[in-house]
Amino acid sequence: MYINILIRDLKRKKTMNIILLLFTIMASIFAASGLNNVITVMNGTDYYFEKAGLGDYVVMTQNGDEGVMDVLKSSDYVKGYRYENCCWGSKDDIKINGEAALMKNNTLLVQSIDNGGIKFFQKDNTELTKVNKGEVYLTAGFLKRNDAEVGDKLSINLGDVSREFKIAGEFKDALFGSDLMGNIRFIVNDEDYNYFAEDKSVEPFHGAIFYVDSDDCTDFSAELSQLTGILHDNPSSMIKLSYVMDMIIAMIVMVLSICLNIVSFVIIKFVITFTINEEYREIGVMKAIGIRNFKIRSLYVIKYFFMALVGGSLGLVLSIPFGNMLLASVSGKMVLGNDSGILLNIIGALVVMCLMVGVSYLCTGKVKKSTPVDAIRNGQTGERYKKKNRYSLTKAHSKGALYMAINDVLSAPRRFLTIVLSFMICSVFVFGLVLVADTMKSKNLIKTFGKEADIYITDAGLMKMDYMCEEGSDILKETYKDIEKDLADKGMPASVSMEVWYRYNCEVDGNTFLMTFQQNTETEASEYEYTEGTAPQDVDEIAITQLVSDKIGAKIGDTVTIDLGTEKMNCIVTAYFQTMNQLGNVIRLHEDVPTSMKYSSGMMAYQIDFDDNPSDKEIDDRIEEIKKIYDIEDIFDGAGYCADCVGVADTMDMVAKLLLVITCIVVILVSILMERSFISNEKGQIALLKAIGFSDKAILRWHIYRFMIVGLIAELTAVILTIPVSKLWCDPIWKMMGATDVKYCFNPVSQLVVYPGIILIITLVSVTFTAVYTKKIKSRDIVNIE
Repeated sequence: MYINILIRDLKRKKTMNIILLLFTIMASIFAASGLNNVITVMNGTDYYFEKAGLGDYVVMTQNGDEGVMDVLKSSDYVKGYRYENCCWGSKDDIKINGEAALMKNNTLLVQSIDNGGIKFFQKDNTELTKVNKGEVYLTAGFLKRNDAEVGDKLSINLGDVSREFKIAGEFKDALFGSDLMGNIRFIVNDEDYNYFAEDKSVEPFHGAIFYVDSDDCTDFSAELSQLTGILHDNPSSMIKLSYVMDMIIAMIVMVLSICLNIVSFVIIKFVITFTINEEYREIGVMKAIGIRNFKIRSLYVIKYFFMALVGGSLGLVLSIPFGNMLLASVSGKMVLGNDSGILLNIIGALVVMCLMVGVSYLCTGKVKKSTPVDAIRNGQTGERYKKKNRYSLTKAHSKGALYMAINDVLSAPRRFLTIVLSFMICSVFVFGLVLVADTMKSKNLIKTFGKEADIYITDAGLMKMDYMCEEGSDILKETYKDIEKDLADKGMPASVSMEVWYRYNCEVDGNTFLMTFQQNTETEASEYEYTEGTAPQDVDEIAITQLVSDKIGAKIGDTVTIDLGTEKMNCIVTAYFQTMNQLGNVIRLHEDVPTSMKYSSGMMAYQIDFDDNPSDKEIDDRIEEIKKIYDIEDIFDGAGYCADCVGVADTMDMVAKLLLVITCIVVILVSILMERSFISNEKGQIALLKAIGFSDKAILRWHIYRFMIVGLIAELTAVILTIPVSKLWCDPIWKMMGATDVKYCFNPVSQLVVYPGIILIITLVSVTFTAVYTKKIKSRDIVNIE
């Protein structure tokens, strides 16, 4: 008997059961993949760095080992180390198919596969152990940026040595793989590498990278601070932060999985409760013939158990490729994984199954209240004490369909709460991603990288490696004048400058630190933005970030002694500022401090300020003209420069569109499910309306208006919550990158029109097609009149 009842129930309510099954599958997919992704994301860089063997501390040098090897051998804080020799180069040293290459950073390095200090991984996460002669592997992301493919020709020219290679593929590089690092590593065969390394003309470009295992990175860093030729040194915890933008996407996927599970269970609870409320006749009849409450509840539990079993199993199978798809943008550059494998997916699916059965059992508690009399009364008691005229007909000036829709929403808001929550939860994360992506592509972040200018040139075609020498400052200023002259000759008078990074030792309270300093000799320190204190006004004043303050223990008013190589200078901290350069690990110098390019570790973009204050359109035209003058590509306005520095704005856009698709699927399912539920529950009311003269079109409009009002409320709520919710999850991430106070860019077109509009249109179409079913109800179907 039970089996017959279950089979008849499944056939009688195909639409409801199919949609419930779909939500069960969705909940299983997101729970299974979400749990796996949570563990994977939380492990994230730790898992990747451990697998690659990055160690606790990384040191890079140019011109040999600069004495690092001696420190490693004598230090009490070193447990072990690995190192690799390399040859440093710049963008000008490589060409793809005869064309100049596009690189985010000017610096590249060439090394042998047989001389790797860490492990490199191919696309399928297998270790790269062999490179054939005449072939080259590149850091992941390089091919896409240059619109190149495997098999293309790449030429490398260092000193007097030039060789052509066939691109064999890309690899995942734990050290340089993130967009914020921006360097490109070229791995070649050992024999090919020796052609460069053994040539005397390449000797000035020789360098080394050390991967150190240490119990005390702070004291080890203090030992290294005595050396002067170190290009870069940082604990691996700082390098992890360079992946923070990639991890944002992974964390968003994780949070989305949790939210969609919440939506799924809200819907599942609604469907189960609605089904039980609707089946008052069946329950009443079963009680009349002597079937107990437990048996009746067991019938429903068995039904939803089998539905959970089918949906959970399908969800488990689909969760594996779905989870991989969600993390594809991150796993393309990282080796993500965990030691549990598919077990986490199985646990997630089982949790959904158990929760669904548990929810169904709790919801069947209403069975106890049903009596045989309910079946006779068609489920009605004949009593209603609550008013339903919150929106009085006498005061209304709208037509009948709109009036009924508004009155329904005002009279029974809890009835529509499921729709509002489902739409809002999904929408607020889509809008949040759009907000963050728009912020990354706006000028709002420009002051976290330097001074706001009209255009920025990052193309390595104008960058010279010989800047980093004793006479580099003079060469750099001559370059400024040359660019200014070129622009003036083309009718674009402008001033040119650049932010330069230096590596100097500084001393605070007897402790020595090797820090990165930033300076622009052509601007004034007062032109930059500070979060606290006053801008450095004299040569012996500096500004620091909060991260630097925590690291060296200096605050506003304290004195920091800086060793400039030729002299030591006591400088007073006068201000705090925020910057995402070097992930906030930067000190700003006054423009008159006598720095030397000999100690420079890197340079940012050429900043060009036009003297005639051109409009945005004119700036765009000038960018195109300057590209032609110098035959280079990487020239940006402020917004484009921010997007280039952050590096993941396009990926954020892609993820936002993926979430929009998922949201639209949820909207379609919720709309169809809820509308069918309303029609089924209001069959008597619809028949009565037709009996008193309402047309099919009026009733159709009534159902459509009601959904659109609720959808509009949900979208407006999502828009209102977008900024506070985004600040909640994104502000800590900005802070990790060095930005403590980010002003978000709210684009009215995308946030108020495009994305909400798409969701509302999907809602309108879904409800319209579903509500057409009301035409099948006739006036003679009046059965629920009180």
